[in-house]
Amino acid sequence: MIQLDWVAKPFGAGDIAGDGTKKLLGTSVATPSLLLRETAQNSWDARTDGVVPEYQMRFRRLTGQTVSVLRDNVFAEASPTSGLTAALGADSMEAIEIHDRGTSGLGGPTNNDSQVGQDDSTNYRDFVLTVGAPRGRSLGGGTYGFGKSAAFRASSCGTLVIWTRIQTAPGQFEERFIAAAVTSSFLMDAKRYTGQQWWALRSSDGHPAQVQPVLGADAHALGEAVFERGFGPTETGTSLLLLAPVYDDGRQAFIAEACTAVPVNLWAKRLADQAERRQMTISVVVDGEPVHIPEAADSRVLAAKEACLEAVRAAQATAEDPEPAHSSAAGLVTVEEIWCRNPKKLVGHLGLAPCAVPPGDPFKSAENRVTLMRNSAELVVEDREYPNYRNMIGEWVGVFKPVPEMDADFSAAEPPTHDSWNPSALEPAQKRLVNTGLRRIGEEVRTFLAPADAVEAEQPAEAASQLASALGVLARPVSGSRKSAGRRRGGKAKDVRARTSKVEVLGYELVPPSEHGDPTIAVTRFTLHARSDGQYVQVTPTLDIGIDGRSSLGDSDEIYISAWQTSEGTRYDYDGIRVRAGETFTADVSYPDGVAIDCSFLGEDA
Repeated sequence: MIQLDWVAKPFGAGDIAGDGTKKLLGTSVATPSLLLRETAQNSWDARTDGVVPEYQMRFRRLTGQTVSVLRDNVFAEASPTSGLTAALGADSMEAIEIHDRGTSGLGGPTNNDSQVGQDDSTNYRDFVLTVGAPRGRSLGGGTYGFGKSAAFRASSCGTLVIWTRIQTAPGQFEERFIAAAVTSSFLMDAKRYTGQQWWALRSSDGHPAQVQPVLGADAHALGEAVFERGFGPTETGTSLLLLAPVYDDGRQAFIAEACTAVPVNLWAKRLADQAERRQMTISVVVDGEPVHIPEAADSRVLAAKEACLEAVRAAQATAEDPEPAHSSAAGLVTVEEIWCRNPKKLVGHLGLAPCAVPPGDPFKSAENRVTLMRNSAELVVEDREYPNYRNMIGEWVGVFKPVPEMDADFSAAEPPTHDSWNPSALEPAQKRLVNTGLRRIGEEVRTFLAPADAVEAEQPAEAASQLASALGVLARPVSGSRKSAGRRRGGKAKDVRARTSKVEVLGYELVPPSEHGDPTIAVTRFTLHARSDGQYVQVTPTLDIGIDGRSSLGDSDEIYISAWQTSEGTRYDYDGIRVRAGETFTADVSYPDGVAIDCSFLGEDA
């Protein structure tokens, strides 16, 4: 059997160290969930037309001949600081095998410098050779370069074995095999190396950082020796072997979290009776035995989410692409259109449903949230909580999808982990639409939870309120209390629940246009202080145009929080932010140039 060459990348101009590569995704998502989200999203993006893609995460203990092939044929040489040599020196080692089938595989050029056509595949070099490559499929869910970073981060020695099969022409297939690692940078023979390494065939031109995958019969022999799941005669796809996983809390805890992450993140792919173009077969196998993953039959929360999604799909269906609602619970779903008034544009649809959750429901902690997902990919971006909204109906769930025309705007608001919508870095037009959509979702949730005879909470007299104008910032406290700006369905309020503000405005200043980059808007930066005897304070803004110096009346869509700045860094959440008690932080409020604004910041113990 062939023995692979070890090629380590020396430092050159502009290179990033291996530690930096693995940190690109941040740490906001736990390792098992991040690994599943990123690899499954990449598999979904690589699906082939007319085939239901298969995705599996398989937990294995490598022993005997498998370890021998890895040690003697694949990793005959390695960096002495990576931990890989030590891991392979044992009689057995833990591994996670992840595969997809019914996908295109890692096709395209096997070098990183050749030009390709606009529609040609670059999946191989995006995954194997490049960090942070852009999506290969329009409006897809994943990003090959960052998905790779998640897998490397989940390996204690930062090492993956990659086996892929592609179709090169009708009835013709090619297999490719390569191993790669991202570790800490290291010194060898008085030379610095980035920590990025490959085990493959050294390029014939002798370049120290050019490698080619093993192909054909040699690739097939290595793949069959190392992986449990092979390829059928006409199958294409990719298999990854993640060596020595990071089991911080133990193997069983990692497996349990990965199994939970499937219905939390991928439940929309598992709906029964939906069109094949929306489906994905997803499974988890532990030591050769399939693991049951909860589905709608096991959880009223999942069943209610599915009913909401089906109702939203039906609302967004067209004559060319009809989408009937199949769920028996569809009649309980309320679907609301989410509009931006300026410019007048339909942003998306929100489905909301009551959900009586019995004891023992495996996803009882997932109720009282709105699942945010993009239109095309239908992969969960975030399950957003609304903890400060008065709830008169009990448990509930919601699902929001933008309309197809808005998918690109919401996609642009996602960080590399795809786990939130953060409009702060968007262009002004995109930012307004996404901001408005998120705010309108909150308003509809508030209305849904507080029907006709519900009580609207008043903001207290001490709630900090300031006026700011583009010609000079004026300030005044609000005298007396002010009703919430949320819409009501009508009826008479029966009582008032007062809340105590724990946010103090320390100051405010206009941000120069040169800093925020848009001369048509003004930005006022408020410096705020959180007061509480507890550990955290939940801060909720209420924003209005107080005085409009233009010829037309201002619209509330035109004022929004464009950024929060805390001691832990910048993050966005229009509905509010949780900060530590005693912390000083800032809020950037954006609004049209030439108007004055009225801003209140309400704080509650969280």
